[in-house]
Amino acid sequence: MEKIILKNAKIVLTDRIINGAIVLNDGKIKKIYEGTVISEKDGIDLQGKYVVPGFIDVHIHGAGGADAMDNTEEALRTISKYIVKHGTTNFLATTLTSSKETLKEVLEKIGKLQNEDIEGATIFGAHMEGPYFDVQYKGAQNDKYITPAGVEEIEEYLSIKPGLVKLFSMAAKGEGALESIKYLKENGVVVSVGHSGISFEEVQSAVKAGISHATHTFNGMKGFTHREPGVAGAVMVNDNINAEIIFDKIHVHPEAVRLLIKAKGVDKVVCITDAMCATGLPAGNYKLGELDVYVKDGQARLVSNDSLAGSVLTLDKAFKHVIELGYSIFDAVKMTSTNAAKEFGLNAGILQEEKDADIVVLNSDYSVNMTIVKGKIKYQI
Repeated sequence: MEKIILKNAKIVLTDRIINGAIVLNDGKIKKIYEGTVISEKDGIDLQGKYVVPGFIDVHIHGAGGADAMDNTEEALRTISKYIVKHGTTNFLATTLTSSKETLKEVLEKIGKLQNEDIEGATIFGAHMEGPYFDVQYKGAQNDKYITPAGVEEIEEYLSIKPGLVKLFSMAAKGEGALESIKYLKENGVVVSVGHSGISFEEVQSAVKAGISHATHTFNGMKGFTHREPGVAGAVMVNDNINAEIIFDKIHVHPEAVRLLIKAKGVDKVVCITDAMCATGLPAGNYKLGELDVYVKDGQARLVSNDSLAGSVLTLDKAFKHVIELGYSIFDAVKMTSTNAAKEFGLNAGILQEEKDADIVVLNSDYSVNMTIVKGKIKYQI
């Protein structure tokens, strides 16, 4: 594998920015130098651009006209190729509530490409969003397939390929829920509360059983009030819950994002896109699974009831939005990369020797200039 040297760079470490060079070889970060120790002829001169860890998206359905539920390897490759242009180096291909047969087929396709060297970002696993949801908080999930959680069915999903399903979103409601959460946790799956109308107290029980993540916080969940803190309140007060947020300035008001960060701390908030197939395409009519969606003014909504139906966000925009809210570049890196890497055990998310060479080069306005995945340049302006 060819050696890459990025020199004259602003390298964003966990607590400081250094001017220097970064050497990549064999898919890893081999050396980080401060100052100008690399000779003039060696390497790529970044002319003072930022180098940050590659973005990690643990909740994305589609992009570039493709959706994970298209049930083809080609669709997954299309998503990977599109999002790498926006700095994402690792992602979880995310399913939707559907029939058991379809979900198993989709998981098989994801399993074939898991951790493979494809043209864009690495698919490091699957995120199952559904089918165990609360109809009242279904959002853009197809209620035809919503069903109570059960260990037997979950076993079928997990048996497709060990270590494939990394994240499982559910309402944590009904009699099979707690047992299902325990089973998933025992099998190394991160369990998330989402599309749920359960009470604050019920969330607490679910946390005891193993819930440690929240699906697109504030969206598709019982909101906070001072008499019933609801799912949103439980997410904010539980230190062991990592909270996803769709920071597109449409799904959640920026000041509500600030409230979440204040409640959780920057180490417990994970920016996601929840992007759907229309990401990167013009306004018009699209599909989300079997549901009809229209995209207008940067918003994806269901034709049937005008509910928000995923987003057309990319993580480079979320990164920029965090900084616009007044947070530091270090905080933005945590919320778009480090926190997810830590939660899912990836050897990435910080710039450090022997970490995977999953890297984004950003211009001074934080737009993406180059994306490197496992030491290979996958996108360059």
